[in-house]
Amino acid sequence: MTYKSFCWLPLLMLSCMPTNIQGGSNANDRSNGGTQGETLLTGAMIVSPDGKYIVAQRNQTSVLVNVGNKTARELPTQIDRFVFAKVGERGFAVLSDHITVVAYDLKTQAELWRAAPSFESSNGVTLARLSDDDGTLLLGDQDRLLLLNSQSGKAAGSVTVGSIPTELSLVPGSKDVLVLGTTRWSDHKPQTDLVDVNLETQVSNTIVIPNCSAPIVVNPGGTRAFVSPTFCEEGASSSASQWTNPDPVSVVDLLPESPAFVKNLPGFGPAAMDSAGQRVIAYLDVERMDASMFDDKGKVPSLTGPRYHILTIDPVTLEYDLAPIGDVLPRFVLAKDGHTLIVDATVQQIRGEAKVQVNIDANGNFTADIKLFGSISSLLGEFDTLTQQYQPLSGAAASLDRFVQLGDAVNVYTLKMTADGLGGDLYHIDLTAKAAASLGISLRDIGLLADGKTLVLRERLPAVQVKTGTNSDWYRRERFCFSLDGTTCQWSVDFQDSVPFQSGPTCTSYHDC
Repeated sequence: MTYKSFCWLPLLMLSCMPTNIQGGSNANDRSNGGTQGETLLTGAMIVSPDGKYIVAQRNQTSVLVNVGNKTARELPTQIDRFVFAKVGERGFAVLSDHITVVAYDLKTQAELWRAAPSFESSNGVTLARLSDDDGTLLLGDQDRLLLLNSQSGKAAGSVTVGSIPTELSLVPGSKDVLVLGTTRWSDHKPQTDLVDVNLETQVSNTIVIPNCSAPIVVNPGGTRAFVSPTFCEEGASSSASQWTNPDPVSVVDLLPESPAFVKNLPGFGPAAMDSAGQRVIAYLDVERMDASMFDDKGKVPSLTGPRYHILTIDPVTLEYDLAPIGDVLPRFVLAKDGHTLIVDATVQQIRGEAKVQVNIDANGNFTADIKLFGSISSLLGEFDTLTQQYQPLSGAAASLDRFVQLGDAVNVYTLKMTADGLGGDLYHIDLTAKAAASLGISLRDIGLLADGKTLVLRERLPAVQVKTGTNSDWYRRERFCFSLDGTTCQWSVDFQDSVPFQSGPTCTSYHDC
């Protein structure tokens, strides 16, 4: 599959660079500890499901924070991916060579086992997950899913996918996992294999969905799945595309004998589902829709009206409602209450042509006139999918670049990424007061413990100079602050690298040079 380049337009930038496609739904929510098994980038961290441990990535090392003991120690080898067991104090790492897999006792950091499966992919592991019962470690390979026994590290089998696995989702309440392969094109139409694998019997059933690969959303009952890409097109090299329903929302029933494709709904994703499974949120672009896909022709939006619409789908009946947004697509976050969307227009997505007016005053400050949900101009707001009403948030122009939602469903703490790429500035959003405020703190990353109220604020500290004989080396330092309000540390854990990053005073800031 070839992804087209869209442009996200931060209001602090004039240039627009090609980027990976995010879609309307914001994938930056860190409330559940962060996505495990994905490549852990420098500066990022993930929190264990029980909130007892944190794994943080650094330039040269990977760090394990023991929250209860208030300690931070380097793992023996830098990692590429990490997965926590749901029960017990074990963790599983794919090392930076992308091939070696190591199981750790998190309490002692002792190595429990080490394995080096024979990967057909030259890139090694393409994805890593742990089964719901913690018994099987799932690793993506060139055209298959490898299974390792999580207790011993021994091979437990493999399942053919037929192409590089791109997405994987566990099916709640079952031993099954859903795996999507790589999209192929036939007669200018997409086909993607969806493989249902039973981890107990290793029996698999494969169906083809007429859509591109995208994150798989499964309802809590494990009976229905939704797959919806942001942009699905054969590629710029092909001018003969005949697909009339681009980027749809694919509906798949998860039947006992095999998955079954139900239908494609108009719209695009990635789709988001509330935790109770009562609604699915997707989006519609009137310039990329097929009116014949609408069962109710009265719901077909006008081509002369607002370009983008919110698509609220009933996951049982598949009935849906449309709410016009405007001609620019902001980012959306499904709030903890399950029906409110937090709207972040500090960054907008452009699919082809869109009108965004950006003005610069005499002091070099940027302002923008953005029309959302009619005539309202607002960078941050709420859209209630029940009332279909939008309400702007007052105060500072926060940005949902990386954020957590507290368990009270009221408080959101979010980072607005800084231009230097070294982290972000911290803001607090109060969804009851409908207001946002800057907290005046800059962080590398933000997280949330399992209690739903304790923030993990990852702060950069000035490097320290250590002299040993005639040598003078600099070492990076940081602090993990545990806070209830985003400003005051209830306690903290400091860490200093064991590996110097610089010898001699040649770097002006003495950290992350």
